[in-house]
Amino acid sequence: IGAAVLFITHNLAVVAEIADEIAVMYAGRIVERGSRAAIFDDPLHPYTLALFAALPRRGDAGRRLASIDGQVPAPSAMPEGCRFAPRCPFAIERCRREAPPLAALRPGHEPSDALADELIAFCRSELAEYK
Repeated sequence: IGAAVLFITHNLAVVAEIADEIAVMYAGRIVERGSRAAIFDDPLHPYTLALFAALPRRGDAGRRLASIDGQVPAPSAMPEGCRFAPRCPFAIERCRREAPPLAALRPGHEPSDALADELIAFCRSELAEYK
């Protein structure tokens, strides 16, 4: 019918069931945008990776859930550059200086990150132990 619905949630299971297109936000900015398949099958931004790493999994009883170090910045004290940089273990100096635009690294898949494609792959492999 040509309509769209904006649904805001922290529940990734619900997102997987109802969304065709997903925008992952951190501190009021979109950090990654793409199709459900792109985001769930090949997350690229370190924040998106960390969200998936923090999900409980079957067979993980008794295992401590992964968490993201640090705290979300106060609205009155947003950092320059990437707002996730202070909490990101892979942040480089450029991340702290520049607010990265969404960049289409894959067709229909746009992470907002100053990191090179190779470093994003490195980030993904480092967090793979939590998947």
